[in-house]
Amino acid sequence: MRAIRFEIPFAYALPNRTLRQHWGAATKDKRTMQRAVLAAAAGQVPSEPIQRAHILIERHGVRAPDPDNLVGGAKRLIDCLTTPCLLNVRTPGARPRVKNKRGLGFVVDDGPDHVTLDVRHVPARLCGQKTVVTITEILP
Repeated sequence: MRAIRFEIPFAYALPNRTLRQHWGAATKDKRTMQRAVLAAAAGQVPSEPIQRAHILIERHGVRAPDPDNLVGGAKRLIDCLTTPCLLNVRTPGARPRVKNKRGLGFVVDDGPDHVTLDVRHVPARLCGQKTVVTITEILP
């Protein structure tokens, strides 16, 4: 059973801050999250994505958010853990589209067939804010 654990040096943003963001700012935040995950998990990216996994995300923050904001805010982080794949194009000659284009290939997909998710809040001081991710393979 494989286990991958890494720590991102900031608490991920909650939907209260990102909900009405300009598309350019949202893209910048998504790229920042992707780079932070890649830097934090250096050398731990599996050669082949995990088929079935349990993902534990611990958000160390100053205030405890609402449960729906806690889970909803983790979306950008979870999207970085998936594997990119080409989508079928309906119109011949159209530009190909990619599902999870910022995915780094930790898990196959973030659907319920492939991932069980557990998101928790851990109280922390302002200087100790971070996000800890633990991915554990579930054997068949």
